[in-house]
Amino acid sequence: MSFRDTDTASASQFSSAVSLAGSFARYAFYFFGAIVMAIIALFAIWMWSNRVVTVSEKPAFRIADGSVARLPVSMDVVVGGFGRIEVMQYGTLQNRSTDLTVVMAFPPKDAPNSVVLRGDLRETHLLRNARSIRQSTNYDLETRYGPVHAVDMRIEADGRWKQCLSFSTRFNTNAVSLMGWVCDATGTKPGADALACALDKLVIERPLASKEADAYMRERMARPANCSASNVSQTIDVRSRSVSPPSRWSQPSSRTRLY
Repeated sequence: MSFRDTDTASASQFSSAVSLAGSFARYAFYFFGAIVMAIIALFAIWMWSNRVVTVSEKPAFRIADGSVARLPVSMDVVVGGFGRIEVMQYGTLQNRSTDLTVVMAFPPKDAPNSVVLRGDLRETHLLRNARSIRQSTNYDLETRYGPVHAVDMRIEADGRWKQCLSFSTRFNTNAVSLMGWVCDATGTKPGADALACALDKLVIERPLASKEADAYMRERMARPANCSASNVSQTIDVRSRSVSPPSRWSQPSSRTRLY
């Protein structure tokens, strides 16, 4: 074989290698481009499903309790990836006076239990602009609609901390749930019994968003009044191990070494 034939073969092989590399680069570009587009599409779908939209409707319930009768009322109905929530606010959180907010939540139809709101006010976009701190005292509340869990909470409002109770229901249904908070005047701690009785006076005025929720709430609304509250009892057995008193929990030991 002559040198000319060798050069021709080498040039042909080089041209084939360059063509193959170009094809690989082109298809790799298409592949990664498809992945990026898929990620963007999934993100857009997630944003769309988790959007919060305010609708021009009124909540189907109210709180017929004298403690909030004279407070200014505001209301909202919003829908989003969490389903539908109806909000009744009595008083204003940012003022130093009493206020009560009750949220009635309806999960999406056929939603799994993990989607049902269970007391996380962040999911409803409430308290998103307020600084709040949950504390350690918990309460079990009873109402004609079902059991309610409450916990002491502080909310910063108008430069001061308001003493509050946040609450969420433990109804025997996933069709509807209640949550929210009540705050007394600055420096005053709200009573769990008063909260239970206020929730017991919830009144359904129009058909609810789902037949299951409507049937559940109306059947219980016809029951006699029933409201009470008690502190959550200790449920951890501490007898099998030594537990230091709370007064020492925040006191560092003098033998502690710092590295």
